Amino acid sequence: MRLVVPLDGSAASECALDHALALAAAKPGALLILLNVQTPDALGFPDIRMSGADARALACRQSERVLRKSVEACEQHHVSCETRAEYGEPVAETIVRVAGEVGADQIVMGARGLGRFRGLMLGSVTTQVVHLADVPVTLVKAAPLPPHGA
Repeated sequence: MRLVVPLDGSAASECALDHALALAAAKPGALLILLNVQTPDALGFPDIRMSGADARALACRQSERVLRKSVEACEQHHVSCETRAEYGEPVAETIVRVAGEVGADQIVMGARGLGRFRGLMLGSVTTQVVHLADVPVTLVKAAPLPPHGA
């Protein structure tokens, strides 16, 4: 079983990783493909066009930081994983493309990410992935934060 797990550092993507780890632990030989997609907005350069090589190098470094903790979680759970760093937009199409390239059986992703227009475009990437994907997509909702002072 191959599961693509898009990760952006959000609480929802961490919950998706936890769910994917539980699924993988139940299937010997399962492989998690930990995916981070960087965009000019995510890199902090929405108005600057960098050369392809420079942008990809910066995106790769940023992805390593985002994915490091997830790789450690896989190691702790004795689950095999690979990492993929991608640069470009649209994010949903990139996720679906990678799922096809790796022969994924399923995509497991958080229902809320760290998008730039969090309130306005809530769920737009997840909605697009659901519509574009040829494999099952599991959306994992982050647990609500406890009340302040609890």
